[in-house]
Amino acid sequence: MDHIHDTAESAHDEGADGLAVERTQIDSGLNFLFLAAFPLLLWVFQDSFAGIATAIALLWVYSLALRLIAAGQQIHHDYDHAEVARAPRVPRKVIGSILIGLVVLILAGHKYDNLWIPALTGVLAAGLALSAFGPDPMRDKGSGRARREAALDSVEAALASLADRVAALDDATLTLKVEAARRLVLTPMRQISGDPRTAERLDRPARKVVEIMEQEIDRLEAAWNAQGHVFARRRFLAKLDIMTDSFESFAMQNGIRSARDAFERQADQLIDRMPRESAA
Repeated sequence: MDHIHDTAESAHDEGADGLAVERTQIDSGLNFLFLAAFPLLLWVFQDSFAGIATAIALLWVYSLALRLIAAGQQIHHDYDHAEVARAPRVPRKVIGSILIGLVVLILAGHKYDNLWIPALTGVLAAGLALSAFGPDPMRDKGSGRARREAALDSVEAALASLADRVAALDDATLTLKVEAARRLVLTPMRQISGDPRTAERLDRPARKVVEIMEQEIDRLEAAWNAQGHVFARRRFLAKLDIMTDSFESFAMQNGIRSARDAFERQADQLIDRMPRESAA
């Protein structure tokens, strides 16, 4: 076990060292590129007040462009080393390259009366920067189905754990009710596992059901051996019915077939009658 632990720590340290080296290389490269803007400093000391203000603004824009590219490079590095990753919402390397092109355009614009040459020079600079650093990732990496299956597995494991806790109370009615609720939540989620949009819409309410069930089971367990046992049991069953009915209605509104068939509905009716018939 110690050998495995030491190996894991060594692998972690190597990964951390590799990441640190990667960041150092990125920062070093950017610092070198920033030296390319050094002639702008000469412009600060040799030109008019307007030229000085322009030079300072261009230095700031150029520095911003390099920082955007650095952040984009780091995100791309993490993206390449991850099995499943989302594409960045902001294309930092593309924006940084465009800003570099803008800086070159303005610099060239001060030397030519015709705007065609500065424009072509700016486009060329942006293109060279983009080709040097590469574009940002444009698509999510990894299987969307794999992510949905992982989310389904998470909900399924949580519901199974909650069902086990209720079963430990040794109440047949509660156990059957919770098992029925578990099937009602999982069945539609399995049905739409191949439909990304519907799966995403259903994932949040399913997790909300799990959260509320966990809270109610905590209360039920706390009151199980107390005087409020009967009320806590009745309250739990009522909340469970409300949650399952709401979830089923939401699923049907999103075009998912009802998770309960006629047999299950009959079983629910029989379960509801059991306390009344026992009392009679």
